[in-house]
Amino acid sequence: MNHQQALIELDRSLVSKGGLRQFIRLAWPQVEPSRPLISGWHIDAISEHLEAITAGRLNRLVINIPPGHMKSLSCCVFWPAWVWTFKPECKWIYASYSMGLSQRDNLRTRRLIESEWYQSRWGHVFKPLRDNWGAIKFMNDHAGFRLCTSTDGTVTGEHADVQVCDDPIKPQDARGGLLATKTALNACLEWWNETMASRVIDFKKSARVIIMQRLHVYDLAGAVLKEGGYEHLCLPMEYEPKTICTTSIGFKDPRAEKGELLWPQRFSKEAVAQLKKELGPRGEAAQLQQQPVPLSGSVFEKEYVKYWSQKPIVKTVVSSWDCTFKETGSSYVVGQVWGVTPDSESYVLLDQIRKRMSFSETLSAIRKVAFAYPTASAHLIEEKANGSAIIDTLRDQIPGITPVLPLGGKEARAHAVESLWSNGQVVLPSPEQCSWVNEFVQELLEFPSSLHDDQVDAMTQSLSWLRERVLRLKTFTKSMNNTGNLSCFL
Repeated sequence: MNHQQALIELDRSLVSKGGLRQFIRLAWPQVEPSRPLISGWHIDAISEHLEAITAGRLNRLVINIPPGHMKSLSCCVFWPAWVWTFKPECKWIYASYSMGLSQRDNLRTRRLIESEWYQSRWGHVFKPLRDNWGAIKFMNDHAGFRLCTSTDGTVTGEHADVQVCDDPIKPQDARGGLLATKTALNACLEWWNETMASRVIDFKKSARVIIMQRLHVYDLAGAVLKEGGYEHLCLPMEYEPKTICTTSIGFKDPRAEKGELLWPQRFSKEAVAQLKKELGPRGEAAQLQQQPVPLSGSVFEKEYVKYWSQKPIVKTVVSSWDCTFKETGSSYVVGQVWGVTPDSESYVLLDQIRKRMSFSETLSAIRKVAFAYPTASAHLIEEKANGSAIIDTLRDQIPGITPVLPLGGKEARAHAVESLWSNGQVVLPSPEQCSWVNEFVQELLEFPSSLHDDQVDAMTQSLSWLRERVLRLKTFTKSMNNTGNLSCFL
């Protein structure tokens, strides 16, 4: 055996024993020939979890890590090339927010496979199909392929063993106006849950992987982690003992000191300080620490939230409805029942309905609430969306149907009732009494950056209406006390 053949056999042996981690070290010069590989334990951690996906020990994974830490090279370039050294039949679909980024890594993988180094070691395992060896999709003679697309693209007719989404949303889309941000986040989530969910070969065994820096409370990673079922490898730039990352395969963040850096060999304290300055506090929290905070700052603070365990006595009851713009039942409809205590000091949430409802289902829900609360003095319905049609339909059926035309934007209406919360005058059912309260409180605390705001809208509508009546009553009572008649009030 000559020297060259000995090196080939050595590399094969090292990769066979060392897995993806060793493959990355050996294959690095083929992908980045002009700069040396800077080692880091986080690369091994990523590799360990990708190896678990390959072995079938995991099939759902979210990796959150700051930019510049080799996530794309590790997950999108080296991983599929390594898997094909022993499992060439594996089918891959990769996506990013940009088709250009997706195609960039597709070509990197293809060039690595085409390299003399790779071919001399594993060229016998599979052969490229020259008539299907392109920039967007390339296929081998074992029917394995690597296809790239974007989060606004299609994969019609293709199904994969592994789906990987790398950076599903660009930072600018997560920092836009409230409506633009929600539109981008919703579109991305719908693409992942609806377009891509069916594009797997085996619904039990096929893997789905999301790798990204956090950008928003409800970015794709945040949304799927809330739904559950995904392993979460979260590696912040600076170590935070309160949020130590551990995973089911036995991984634990090895750092011990608060503020200890993730990859100091590449990102020194000075470099991180500069990044913080450039990104600002919100960018630092999201992109570096993987802990996004509401983009516009919360209107309502956690310490404002008060609960009742025994339902208070109330004298004035209203229901408040936030309806949908769609007839399909794809958006949430929220109906809340609020009351005011006899001393007019506390505003009490008594009940809530929140469901995806069609027009007819919404009518039935309002009728049901009106029947359950016959003493309600008003049923407030926003005169927008399909609210006008609902008002016209129910006006002669239910007493107290009251059209409401909201003034100002959603944030302005929230700020208008914020003082009621900060003064401790708003009381909610305890989560032990009503489990739906937890989602309401979460939406409240994240507003206006929350993905949905229908519960907050129904709340601000009812509190504004009730407070106006309370103030009128107090003015009337004061006038009566001062004059003994109604003349000055009228």
